Amino acid sequence: MKQHFNIVKIETSVDSGVGNRVKSWEHFDSDLLVPGHTFTVYGRELTIVSIDEDVMVFDYRDRTFKLNRHWQVLGTPEFDTSNERLSKQARNVFFFSIDRDTELEWSDKYAAELVGQMTRNNEDGKIWMNIPLVREFIHELKDVAPFRSEIINPAYKAHFIASLIENDYIDKRETPRLFQSLCELYRLYRDFENPSDYDDYLEEHFDKNYFRQVDKWIYSLAMIVSDPQWKHAIQCWNGLGGMLKVDPIQATERWEEIIYDVEKELDVQLKDEPHGMGFCHSYWSAKRAALARKGIQWRSPSMMNPKVMFD
Repeated sequence: MKQHFNIVKIETSVDSGVGNRVKSWEHFDSDLLVPGHTFTVYGRELTIVSIDEDVMVFDYRDRTFKLNRHWQVLGTPEFDTSNERLSKQARNVFFFSIDRDTELEWSDKYAAELVGQMTRNNEDGKIWMNIPLVREFIHELKDVAPFRSEIINPAYKAHFIASLIENDYIDKRETPRLFQSLCELYRLYRDFENPSDYDDYLEEHFDKNYFRQVDKWIYSLAMIVSDPQWKHAIQCWNGLGGMLKVDPIQATERWEEIIYDVEKELDVQLKDEPHGMGFCHSYWSAKRAALARKGIQWRSPSMMNPKVMFD
């Protein structure tokens, strides 16, 4: 099955309370994507820096982006509020997808298995185990091409994603790029939905205003993953959730590459430790040591919040 590189541009303008949305979609066969190749996307040059089976690096609009071809959905939101009457928002969303036969477009059974396993991991307090499952879920969902089919429409896709986000199936400050991909894919499907997509079930269970919260996360995450040490990015990072500060090194690409393996190692190492009062200190100490062995100097919540008592 061929893989395609997709670029979706969504332009939204609101003039005196009246909204207008324009969507356009370009895709390129991955066989054409070779290092050094430059092509024009919406009036601007996009240049392939490198590409392999897993990752593509490309330059676009004076920035360099790194995109995992299997699970990542990368968005570049831009905002323009030039006056009080007219506000504009433009989005470019990049992702890879696969052409599939109609019979293979969507498997309710497989999707249910993935969600069921993620639910059990949550109940066991091991949401780190959801990292590969969420990646696989995104992979399955974004490969349903095109956005609309007889099997599953954009509104239902957004509903599936919202259920993962709302039930904390992934930690946004452990895997910000993965969480960003969920948010970007949710927002993309909301932009492609139609009123006719909503049946009785969705009318009852779908929060049609949830996109406002997702948009806030998208803006913050776009700042964070572009430069985690930037002052404004750190402010966005600290605003992602809770009253406690979290080491911004967790927003780096290297952290996200290794955190699953680290947590898997700690699960074995601490399996006989009592998980009662004081366990957090044993866990943080072991985690800090495991990360140090991989070249990451991490500050635990107790180090980041010295005036807070943890038990």
